[in-house]
Amino acid sequence: MSSGAARNGGRYRLVPVVLLITGVGAVVESWRLGLGELTNPEPGLWPFVVSIAVTVTAAILTIVPDTEAYEKWTRRTTLLAGGVLSLVVFILLFTAIGFVVPAFLLLLLWLRVFGEESWRLALVLAVGGTAVFYVGFAVLLGVPFPDDIVVGTITRLIGM
Repeated sequence: MSSGAARNGGRYRLVPVVLLITGVGAVVESWRLGLGELTNPEPGLWPFVVSIAVTVTAAILTIVPDTEAYEKWTRRTTLLAGGVLSLVVFILLFTAIGFVVPAFLLLLLWLRVFGEESWRLALVLAVGGTAVFYVGFAVLLGVPFPDDIVVGTITRLIGM
């Protein structure tokens, strides 16, 4: 361990410990959703698999941190925190108002801020991406989404 790592030893374990706690919580909650079987999965199966992987990885990093792999905190690092926060906002909006508006806003934010695309391209891709995802998941695959304010309004306007 380098002298900087020795000086900051506890901080290198903070993120893995937080991930470990989060992973254990996700394991418990996905178990409560029900796992089912591989041929007939219930809602908690794939979150359970992913949360087990996160928990195991975090446990390993907690015990044996690779302090040489850590990067310095920069402006780009804060963008990562913004990306995670945007996903949290997406999930909250998704459950409250449906898919279309949150997906459009998330795509627009990621394309404009993180991808540094022009407003014109970001708007076109956000509208197109939202439409493709909605048709792909809700229409073609039949994935049940929460009631959507945009789709509901359009459906009422055309009388469906």
